[in-house]
Amino acid sequence: MKRRWSIGRSVRGLTLACAVLTTGLMAGVFYAYAVSVNLGLAEQPDASYVATMNEINEKIQNPLFFPGFFGAVVFPVAALVAHLPRRQRSGRFWLIVLACALYVGGSFLVTVLANVPLNEELAHVATDAPAGELARARAAYEEPWNFWNGVRSLISVVAFAALIGACLLREDPKGR
Repeated sequence: MKRRWSIGRSVRGLTLACAVLTTGLMAGVFYAYAVSVNLGLAEQPDASYVATMNEINEKIQNPLFFPGFFGAVVFPVAALVAHLPRRQRSGRFWLIVLACALYVGGSFLVTVLANVPLNEELAHVATDAPAGELARARAAYEEPWNFWNGVRSLISVVAFAALIGACLLREDPKGR
């Protein structure tokens, strides 16, 4: 029985550590956009803005990005599942529940339902389009994209903080 408890504790710890890592990485990506990338792009002329955002949106879809992006959904949920068999629901469990709800609902779904569709619309605009078309495309994209990025940045940082809090809370030494 002690061995089973030890394995369960290891699985809980490992899934929680992976949840913290991947959620932190994504919070950092969204935050970096908010405090640097978007500020730098705001100073660019329309043609440069559209070309750069399209290039970023294409290049971010790569094998180095996807493990963090999808891992930030999979690992918090895995940590939650790993903590479910415990008879008593601890503060750690409820912080993981909070992090899952925040990240999945407020970061992942915002990305999928708001930012990605905006990216897809912008991708239809040619960089050599007439100036008026570039200005309209940018106006339809920049403010809403930045707003939703701000939402997912804030929510993912709070989810990350909840997972850090979960790590700082000790498990019941009796294994309940």
